[in-house]
Amino acid sequence: MAYATVVQNRKSVLLFPPLSPSPEPLPAMLKQPSVKKKNDMKKIFLLLTTIALGQSAFSQFAYPTTKTVEVSDTYFGKAITDQYRWLEDLKNPEVEKWFKTQAEYTNSQLAKIPGQDKLISELKALDKLIPVNYTPVAKAGGKYFYKKRLPDEQKAKLYYRQGENGKEILLFDPQKFVEGKTYDYYTSVSDDGSKIAMNLSEAGSEIGDVRILDVATGKFLPDVIPHCDGNFAEGSNTDLYYMQFKGYDVHDQEQKLNLPFKLHVLGTPAEKDLVIVSSKNNPELNISPKEMPSISDFKNSPYMILGLYTVENNQTLYYAKRSELKSEKIHWKPLTTKEDEVRNFFVKGTDIYFLTTKGSPKFKLIKTSLDNPDLKNAKTIVEGNNEWQLSYDAFTETKDYLIFNKSKNELITKTYQYEFKTGKISEIKVPLKGNISTMSWSNEDNEVVLVNLGWTIPYNFYSYNVATKKFSDGILHLKYKYPNLENIVYEEVEIPSWDGTLVPLSIVYDKSKLKKDGSNITFMQGYGSYGMNAYTPYFDDYALPLLNRGVILAYSHIRGGGEKGNEWYLAGKKTTKPNTWKDFNACAEWLIKNKYTSSDKFGISGASAGGILIGRAITERPDLYKVAIPKVGCLNALRGEFSPNGPVNVPEFGTVEIEEEFKGLLEMDAFQHIEKGVKYPAQLITTGFNDPRVASFIPAKFAAKMQNENGSQNPTFLYVDYSAGHFGGSTMDERFVQMAKEYAFLLWQCGDREFQP
Repeated sequence: MAYATVVQNRKSVLLFPPLSPSPEPLPAMLKQPSVKKKNDMKKIFLLLTTIALGQSAFSQFAYPTTKTVEVSDTYFGKAITDQYRWLEDLKNPEVEKWFKTQAEYTNSQLAKIPGQDKLISELKALDKLIPVNYTPVAKAGGKYFYKKRLPDEQKAKLYYRQGENGKEILLFDPQKFVEGKTYDYYTSVSDDGSKIAMNLSEAGSEIGDVRILDVATGKFLPDVIPHCDGNFAEGSNTDLYYMQFKGYDVHDQEQKLNLPFKLHVLGTPAEKDLVIVSSKNNPELNISPKEMPSISDFKNSPYMILGLYTVENNQTLYYAKRSELKSEKIHWKPLTTKEDEVRNFFVKGTDIYFLTTKGSPKFKLIKTSLDNPDLKNAKTIVEGNNEWQLSYDAFTETKDYLIFNKSKNELITKTYQYEFKTGKISEIKVPLKGNISTMSWSNEDNEVVLVNLGWTIPYNFYSYNVATKKFSDGILHLKYKYPNLENIVYEEVEIPSWDGTLVPLSIVYDKSKLKKDGSNITFMQGYGSYGMNAYTPYFDDYALPLLNRGVILAYSHIRGGGEKGNEWYLAGKKTTKPNTWKDFNACAEWLIKNKYTSSDKFGISGASAGGILIGRAITERPDLYKVAIPKVGCLNALRGEFSPNGPVNVPEFGTVEIEEEFKGLLEMDAFQHIEKGVKYPAQLITTGFNDPRVASFIPAKFAAKMQNENGSQNPTFLYVDYSAGHFGGSTMDERFVQMAKEYAFLLWQCGDREFQP
């Protein structure tokens, strides 16, 4: 299915796709980047003095010593100093020792906060309220494949059953694959359901091997495809497509550059696999080193689509006859350029549907023929408007239908079905409150999974047949009840930002504990990048330990996301990025002004690209907040480009090689905006040392500078997780421990008596 392929490739390059499943020989980092410009040459110098700094004169915390070695770069006539560049060499023994010392110190300080064991117990008790956790995977050969986790289990296992009423059979346990290790995995099921391509990686690394599981025997075939992402070609039981990384080293600067896209046939040696597309083999396509080629093909179409992906939302696509796949030379024809503003595509026979923002910032779906594609004269199927936009990430294909959502600010949704044959559009109406999203078991029939969710509606699964409109609980339906749910309420408001723009803000709290006198602790989260709808309404059961203590949860739907369409996204990208944290700070001011909370009771958090948001929110308005928890955060934007995952993210954040974009990167760089002696909030800065998306040196440098220069008595801790990558703990126990640390830090610093050392 085209959409699944597109998402998988973007998933490999985004800094942080929220709610996504998983899924630096760095001496080179000390070399300075070249900058192309007419009149200015970049000057590089190392000062000969090395200054050892220990405990900040302003702080009560005896942080580990962090030396400074000043480096200066000049971009377009502006000198940029960096005293912590040496921390970028993650393979340097001195740097490794520094990280371990920071980790030990942070762990020792966090251990002093009481109440963490109680929080963990509460989280485990909440987990047990759901008798079983399901994740739909696929339907093929009459078999339903799904992941399932029981409350006492650490990881979801892979199961299948033949038909709805068939016996449940365990296929894979990620904690028993290799003794003593835990694996993350995602799957691709063959056309007839006889085999599963298992993308297996050690917990946190995201880079691993593809192996083939035989469903009948439950055993792995001999085929092993190293360090890659792979999936079965649609309609095939033997052919696998995969994108192969350079190796397993997540710190390798060239890990994601010049990646080949290959074809593996089961039973043949992987070293002889066919390279279908690469920059080397296809010079006519002008594939840049950072672009990741990927092919989507379709069982019932004579065509296949080639995409060249970075994090750029507007896709560059080519097409060719599927019959050419294994030929000596594939004749790729241009299909779309970035100027066509195509976000997604769906193929049905010889018809292709494009989701585009061209001339329609609220999105529209258009249709043309691959026999003679003509986007300018394509037929418009459905189009968003100022009241209801199309949700770009909520399209689902079935055999005869395309299902999509319309939304208001991505907070209130309606779901529709479009029939390919007749072109008829009708609303899906089912007896459920709140929002629904859809997941397709297969595009071979019309059965879908409906996911029901909302801020106060615990998620649940239902079955729906799009053709017959039959609605039922289905095989994954859950039965459970949360205590005190009747007191959990929410508000949706829009508040004026610095320039008068109205920003959506969602507020969730226990109505029996809201005082409206400024005394409630508030925890606000945001993201604001890639045009993603990061915080659509969902019930976070693991946040109940906060809600039950009277903590207000707030979600700021700031510019840079996609909540109000493409223009909302572009208003928080590159040089317009300041709107992202200014919107966020405006939401904070509104909550304080309206007595939901006060600045000494206010905590904030954001992950990955959300680190830009949190870092700049506190460096621009440190007076608004008591606590900041940037998780695996992009806190040193000027240096992100020179990390392994940096080049593919240039389309989103910019490059230092273009003057205007350099200025934008400098403005969004929280590290560069730390000022000595300014009183900053308490900070718990996290990193996974195996993180392939935001290299550990990025949050580490920010933490080091903040420790040395913060003028407040508030703590700045760097939490280093050596067993995790970008998405934190892999097992449930690891997740609960990490959540407990973050919650306890928030509650400690905001004055909750239960958590005072």
